[in-house]
Amino acid sequence: MATFRPPSSSSHYPSKFLYLQSCPSLFFLLLSLTSATSLTVSSLVNPNSFKTPRIPYSDHCNHIVPESPIDPSPSAAFSRASLAFDVSFFSGGDFFFNRNQPRNGDTKSARFRPKSVRKTLGDGKIYKVEARLTLQISRTSASSSNFAGDFGQRKIQVTQIDGRGIPMSSWGGPSFDFSGFWSESTGQVCMVGSTQVFSGEGIDLKSFDARLLLNYSKDSNIYGSLVKGVLETVNSQSNFERISILAARNTPLNYEYKLLEESKSGCGRNSEESLSLESVLGGMCKVFEGRSHMFGLRYATDCGVKINHSCSPLGSEIEYTPGFMSLLSFLCDGEKMRLLLSFSNTSGFSRLFPFDPSTSLVAEGAWDVEKNRFCGVACRILDFSDSLSNAVVGDCSMRLSLRFPAVLSIKSMAPVVGQLWSAKTESDPSYLIEFSSLNDPLWRFSGLRYEYTESERLNKLCGTRKSHPKSKGNHYPDAQTSDMRFVMSVKFSGEGNVLRSARASPYFVGDGLYRDLLVRGQGAGVAGIPMNVNGVTKSFTNITYRIRFLNPVSESRGDIYAEGTYDRDTGELCMVGCQTLGIKSTVAMGKETVDCSLAIKIKFSPIDSRSDERLKGTIESTREKTDPLYVARMEVLSRSIYVHQAKESVWRMDLEVGMVLISNTLSCLFVGMQLYHVKKHQEALPFISITMLMLLTLGHMIPLLLNFEELFKSSHNQESLFFENDRWLEAKEIVVRIVTMIAFLLECRLLQLAWTARKTEEHHLREGVWNAEKNVSYVCLPLYITGGLIAWLVNRNRAPKRVVYIGKPRARSLLYRPVTLKRSFQRPSLWKDLKSYGGLMLDAFLLPQILFNGFSNSESKPLAASFYGGNSIVRLLPHAYDLYRSHSYGKILDWSFIYANHKMDYYSTAWDIIILCIGFLLAFLVFLQQRFGGRCFIPKRFRENVGYEKVVELQQAGQLHSSNDS
Repeated sequence: MATFRPPSSSSHYPSKFLYLQSCPSLFFLLLSLTSATSLTVSSLVNPNSFKTPRIPYSDHCNHIVPESPIDPSPSAAFSRASLAFDVSFFSGGDFFFNRNQPRNGDTKSARFRPKSVRKTLGDGKIYKVEARLTLQISRTSASSSNFAGDFGQRKIQVTQIDGRGIPMSSWGGPSFDFSGFWSESTGQVCMVGSTQVFSGEGIDLKSFDARLLLNYSKDSNIYGSLVKGVLETVNSQSNFERISILAARNTPLNYEYKLLEESKSGCGRNSEESLSLESVLGGMCKVFEGRSHMFGLRYATDCGVKINHSCSPLGSEIEYTPGFMSLLSFLCDGEKMRLLLSFSNTSGFSRLFPFDPSTSLVAEGAWDVEKNRFCGVACRILDFSDSLSNAVVGDCSMRLSLRFPAVLSIKSMAPVVGQLWSAKTESDPSYLIEFSSLNDPLWRFSGLRYEYTESERLNKLCGTRKSHPKSKGNHYPDAQTSDMRFVMSVKFSGEGNVLRSARASPYFVGDGLYRDLLVRGQGAGVAGIPMNVNGVTKSFTNITYRIRFLNPVSESRGDIYAEGTYDRDTGELCMVGCQTLGIKSTVAMGKETVDCSLAIKIKFSPIDSRSDERLKGTIESTREKTDPLYVARMEVLSRSIYVHQAKESVWRMDLEVGMVLISNTLSCLFVGMQLYHVKKHQEALPFISITMLMLLTLGHMIPLLLNFEELFKSSHNQESLFFENDRWLEAKEIVVRIVTMIAFLLECRLLQLAWTARKTEEHHLREGVWNAEKNVSYVCLPLYITGGLIAWLVNRNRAPKRVVYIGKPRARSLLYRPVTLKRSFQRPSLWKDLKSYGGLMLDAFLLPQILFNGFSNSESKPLAASFYGGNSIVRLLPHAYDLYRSHSYGKILDWSFIYANHKMDYYSTAWDIIILCIGFLLAFLVFLQQRFGGRCFIPKRFRENVGYEKVVELQQAGQLHSSNDS
């Protein structure tokens, strides 16, 4: 059954729940309606629900696979995986996708998932099969058809916002529930079923009855890897076209590797050192299984120069020369592996593996222990042009090798490389193709070493690196800590000052893998104690970086890989950078495909600096401006923060959350003590200002109506915020809301008691206190309205200011991900200014009571000292804390405001001092009024006149009573 989970952050659920409790019949009615709706929805969209076909099997399939009764024995169950397939290609079916019509470059796939496979009592090994067939389309995330070359330099370009990948567009088509039979002896499957899809207008659901025919090869080897099928309607009035399916079978039972002997002949033409499987975490299967891998291709020297036709490994049928190859492992058993290769001219990422018979190869092979490489044979898919049902695996003349290089360099950073060549003759256009991985992490290859090859050029660009005297009082980040990772803004001066974002991360520090150093040095390197690594001295450190552009400027260049030295004593990083070039035509191995003419100079700020700039630097090309490979000067600036600053900020946020809870709890306590005070002195109740109580009640009611996260976030629409991914957020929300609601209810009770007490007083006293309350409103309302107008005018004339946001990292991410400050210029909203002004009114909550005491000339003690003194301290403590925070943390850590929230009140050094003084003054005036009278601070001569007027009023009241008695 489908379940419904309400958003945890909604502020309306408590009241609704209380209302439903008071109306149990309505609650159970809504519950029954919700259950009925859930059942209806689950019948349409729940993938685990299975619908029995409405059409009889015998009318459409009995002549292909005869229907047989199911074997009731427990051993009748058969492996469902033997018939399943996920990687496939289908033609037709556009009718089912309505407005999301497929386009060139989209991946079309059919997924077949058996629900049950059981033996029957029929002859010829017939099995009862229930399964679901789903048609789906996935759109490629990015296109980069112009890239080729040494693609060990380039990773997949995925669209990002604020460093986060955006999910790829994908549409699920119809899901057919089928029931039928499979004959193991013939390999045929015939099934009948139906589906429901929305009409073209998207309003009505239409049902379609269909028949599915599948043909599984009886050969459990590479030649039997294909599954061919047809999906067709059984209703002549239906208008969807016949759909042909060609799939790669997932895991045939008892798979036999038939081409292992052929794969061993001449495996690989590269003699460079490679890693053994013992140096790869998890072995070969862990590297390749579970996901698709992308490789960049590089062709033979004469390809595209002396040869006039395509250099594609797929033959002359393909007009373009592929630049990329996707690899998917279907079956991996120790040192043997079954593969599927797909070629394309785009490096875009798709949710579905791009299987197309015209651009795909089926391969198998085994690991050669002596050569430390995988050797395999690849076969083409033939005879599919007329009909997919005629497709066969053949022409196994391609050879394949994969290896894990033991040594990386700035021009070759791919941890998985390989070769694809033809076993025919060297005159074959696809005689030799080299490829490099684009999306494999380095941490899995623990035996990797890095070779620094640009020392000579580095000395020319950066000069001879000599030890400099350490700056007094300045400490810079250590090279073996996560402080060396950062996100930066890059301004291209030669392109109209275009601003781009980039992420820079070390790959190697000395001869050690950067990530391994972080993992092993959590208690050492991160704390600032460097580990013993070759290439790291007391001051200078050899270091390798990768700079990845989050929003590339153009398709002509890829990421930057750089190597150089870092001086810890001065915080200077100087490197030589190499950048992959994009070539529109076929790339020759003999041509330069990597531009290593970039000089990168970066200066870190001290780790204890109060500046909000983490580093500054430049990236410049050493080529002449007339050179076609010249790159305009790039200025880099980072506002990422150091790890210790991030830890301080997290600690401070937790502290401020605790202070919020303590403040709200104290508010509850002080209101409770006021209720106890009025219980003992009920005669004082009418002399409590209703305006003051309403102001306090609204101050606790409004946060209950607002979303809790809005109190902690700078903006609801910002993505990278403090409490993103904080699993304690809901617990904190519940606790704060409960405490705030208790304070609100207690203040409502106090307001109700004060209001009731005034109604029950004698007529002349009731009229006097209400007249005093009216006079309070006559003074406060114009005062508050005037202040609001001033705040509005100030907001209109205020210039936009720089706003700072920060992404709060998870506990582990402090080691691997840079913590980034994000700034933007925007004008403060009027709503924010009005909320701040409302906070200022709450800080002066005693003002209505002081005015009321003066107008009524009360000599009673309506307020407990704990109430007006304690609440004043609760309101003023955030301003005292803000003074301490600005003095202790400075600007760099002044991004979040949880306890002293700048959106809810006026906070600055001047305002903090003014509000503190006003708050203490108001509390002191209340103390004087309750001790010496409501008009104690008025000069005596004015007090005497007022006293005389009071006597006259009392006399008039006495005469009125006498006349009534007579």
